[in-house]
Amino acid sequence: MISPFQGGVYGLFEEYYLSNPDLSRLNLGFWLVLMQTTSQMTYSANFCLTSIFGFLFTLLTVIANAQSGYLTLSGKVINQETGEPIPFAGISVVGRSIGTVSNVVGAFLLKVPNEFERDSLKVSSVGYQSFTQPIILAKNQNLVIRLKTAAITLDEVRVQTRRKTAVDILREAIAAIPRNYDTTSVQMTAFYREDARFDNEPMTFNEAVLSVYKAAYNQSDLKDQMKLLKGRKKNYKLTKYNLPPIINLSNGARNSLMADFIKQPIHKNSILNERNFKNYDFRLSTLMADRTTYVIEIRPGKPKRKSYATGKFYIDAETMAFVRSELQISQAGLDKENRNDWLMKKIASIVYKQNFKLSDFKEVITYTKHGSTWHLNNVERRYEARINSPSRKIVDKIWKVATSFTVTDVVAKGLQPFAEGDIADNRNSMNTLIGEQNDPNFWENYNIQKAVSADSVLEQTPVSSALKNRVGNRLNGFTRADTLRGKLTPLRSNYDVTFYDLAVKVDLENKAISGKNRMRFKVLNPLDKLQIDLYANMAIHRISYAGKPLAYTREFDAVFVQFPEKLKPGSEQELDIEYSGTPQVPDWSVPMMGGFLWDKDQEGHPWVQVVCQGSGASLWWPNKDHLSDEPDSMRISVTVPDGLMNISNGRLLRKTALPDHWTNYEWYVSYPINNYNVTLNIGKYAHRRETYGPDSLTLDYYCMPYNQEKFRWVFDGVKPMLATLEKHYGPYPFPRDGFTLMESLYPMEHQSAVSFGKLPAERADSLTLGDSLRIMQLAWHEVSHEWWGNNVSCRDLADMWIHEAFATYSEGFYLESAVPEDGELGYIASLPPQVIGKEPIIGVRDVNHIHYDIGDLYSKGSLMLYTFRHMLNNDKLWAEILKGIQQRFRLQTVTTTDIVGYINEKTGTDYTWFFDQYLKYTTIPTLEVQLIEKTQDLVVKYRWRADVPNFRMPIRVTKTENHSDFITPTTIWQTMTLPNLTADDFEVDETRFYVKVVEVEPDHPVSGRRP
Repeated sequence: MISPFQGGVYGLFEEYYLSNPDLSRLNLGFWLVLMQTTSQMTYSANFCLTSIFGFLFTLLTVIANAQSGYLTLSGKVINQETGEPIPFAGISVVGRSIGTVSNVVGAFLLKVPNEFERDSLKVSSVGYQSFTQPIILAKNQNLVIRLKTAAITLDEVRVQTRRKTAVDILREAIAAIPRNYDTTSVQMTAFYREDARFDNEPMTFNEAVLSVYKAAYNQSDLKDQMKLLKGRKKNYKLTKYNLPPIINLSNGARNSLMADFIKQPIHKNSILNERNFKNYDFRLSTLMADRTTYVIEIRPGKPKRKSYATGKFYIDAETMAFVRSELQISQAGLDKENRNDWLMKKIASIVYKQNFKLSDFKEVITYTKHGSTWHLNNVERRYEARINSPSRKIVDKIWKVATSFTVTDVVAKGLQPFAEGDIADNRNSMNTLIGEQNDPNFWENYNIQKAVSADSVLEQTPVSSALKNRVGNRLNGFTRADTLRGKLTPLRSNYDVTFYDLAVKVDLENKAISGKNRMRFKVLNPLDKLQIDLYANMAIHRISYAGKPLAYTREFDAVFVQFPEKLKPGSEQELDIEYSGTPQVPDWSVPMMGGFLWDKDQEGHPWVQVVCQGSGASLWWPNKDHLSDEPDSMRISVTVPDGLMNISNGRLLRKTALPDHWTNYEWYVSYPINNYNVTLNIGKYAHRRETYGPDSLTLDYYCMPYNQEKFRWVFDGVKPMLATLEKHYGPYPFPRDGFTLMESLYPMEHQSAVSFGKLPAERADSLTLGDSLRIMQLAWHEVSHEWWGNNVSCRDLADMWIHEAFATYSEGFYLESAVPEDGELGYIASLPPQVIGKEPIIGVRDVNHIHYDIGDLYSKGSLMLYTFRHMLNNDKLWAEILKGIQQRFRLQTVTTTDIVGYINEKTGTDYTWFFDQYLKYTTIPTLEVQLIEKTQDLVVKYRWRADVPNFRMPIRVTKTENHSDFITPTTIWQTMTLPNLTADDFEVDETRFYVKVVEVEPDHPVSGRRP
């Protein structure tokens, strides 16, 4: 983006360049590359937008082989709770200056001199507790480093009780810059990568190792320098559009180096310049990890015309040092940039018959502490622009560039500037600066940002299947196996399962299971063949019918069973399936890739759990693995070694001692249950029972014995939790089976056996308020699934939002009770940054594939519900709708159409257009407003821009001073006059309504036609 705090980064502020020629602009390849006649165009074929910047990094994988004198440490950094990768985490040697950062999928590779073998490896990321491990224990293995998330952000009201506002913290951090950052020059080694594409076609790709001279931070008049040590690139021929050479990035390494906003905090356009504070709204919160961090959220203020960015600053509470920034260009910034250098752009458009318009820019900068001072660590950027060239038949084609600049070594301090070889002032593209270098031993022992795929310069290698799973299924396409699992063919729809009798023996030593499932089913249509499901890695030993073996065939995970004769409709039949195998273990890098978790508790006892939402129950037991068919009831019999307990769904019928030191636990579920909810939890548990309500619902609590008293408060919160959820959704759905809440290896909503993950036993006596809130918030989410997901269940994975959006929405009830003053509003405000916006919420039907970025099912889905509730503006009716869905569809499977149809019925209004916009499109509705001040009045013109025709959502805006009311925009421009208001008084409620607001400048032509 711009760096709005420093003019030299982006080219947004032309006034600054005229007065500060040493800090030149990015120029986006137009006005400074016009004179170039050739351009080496390279690109990584594996460039995919999968992170905050939306790009994947490519580099050779063979560099993992350590050269003489070096150890090579490699692995992956992931979120302990979710398994999601943590990009741009810092990996370093404690007390040393060498390091790197994880790539966009969390992978890293660090080369450490052998002499540091006795040192420790440290992995850290803002928002997480850091991890440290002796290097000697980390070498020669592929590490999986799980970072614990910091405590949830405290609501602003709680932070402000310390009498410090966001602006107070900013002022302190700015004042602390001279003591926090190097006051002498520093020489560094850095790694740079640049990856670009046009209309999804490869365009440019280059990589470089740089020596950097970083001038003292307290001498902003001294320039930073850099030398090119080594570089390489790959040439592409881009002939489809006959693009001119102007489409190139001007010295991206230089632009990244100049992104260091600490160097220019008082620049006149900087957010950190106090005179610009009035242009922004600041929100303060706190992250509690091994270092407390203040988070300053920046949003465009009321006078949006000078609010050029939106995002966050992270400030270390102990030193008051800026440690991270996450910024995105605002609409005002885009407008300003696209107006800049109008003459040069006009010349470019005439010469090359091509128009170029910036459409997005994002930037993340991190700083690392080395000794007593902080220094620049990593700069990640994404540029995006739209290009139009009618003569080339180019219409709104997208040009994208992703760059990465990582400091990998702090070499020495107090050195003199480079006498020669400085390329910091050279505005040519890095492609040009690199020239023809392409050394096959290019990286030697330099540290880099780890590759995602095979070397993009030396060869082109297909993306691995694991990586493909991280890309949305709409980009992937689907396999035959996906369809076999997801489609309801006659081989599955001709029968209805009524009962499963599952018996499993768990071999902990070999991490294997063996068992038998008796499946009782009703024949709906004549059949002599049906499909059941069991993963191909699990062996079937025998399938029996009426005591005789049946023939069967396999295709992937589908098993086709052949009967000797046609089975009559209406008849009840049974199949016995005997099987065994080693079930898959979860792959935390792939969403909802479940399996068996084999672990030990704090005291060394075995601890086992299975989670299979998404992957499906057939990963560990044979069944009709389709969400549309739930058995009416089920028996679950699990045999475990003596001394351990098994907890499954429903009620425990009996515990039986068996020969050879085995114990059997038999559980019975008396309600319909979807297959992925069927579970086992094996461990040395402590148990406590209570009753609840007038009907004495049994409440069973299980946790590790060492946590029973320390975390008694978690289980003591169950009764008020159930009371609140019953108030909103109706009675607990499974009273015959009782209610169980347990500590587990992984949080999951297993019906009547809800688990909320592992309790932090090692910190039980030092939990912060944030820790406690997070534990309970997660418990509320999982318990809410008893209504949303277990009572009312989706019929197809495409509609999984019905489970997750409502459960996430339910977390707000807890925050409202725990933080009474605007707790729920604070919770709503925390959700938008979690939205990915890459995939529509509704998936593709008839395929069992959910292994992509599914976070929007939770965050965006719940924001949709909050938006609808506030648009409806009738909380009584909304409460009736929530309870009504639970009653109408009790113990049933449903689709989105069912839910939306019921809402339409209850409200007497067709809101399909509303749900279609939020569920079927990645974009959210944009409210365009034009504000014109006339004497004492404010004239407001407004309309919706949306994907759905005739989008017409009511929304609250300022109508009189300090008071909001509804307007009902449509896709046609409307006008209203607001007496005694100014443009700065006018606000749109963007907390209760999840929308985008764009202010159209008064001189912009307004058409009455639909967009």
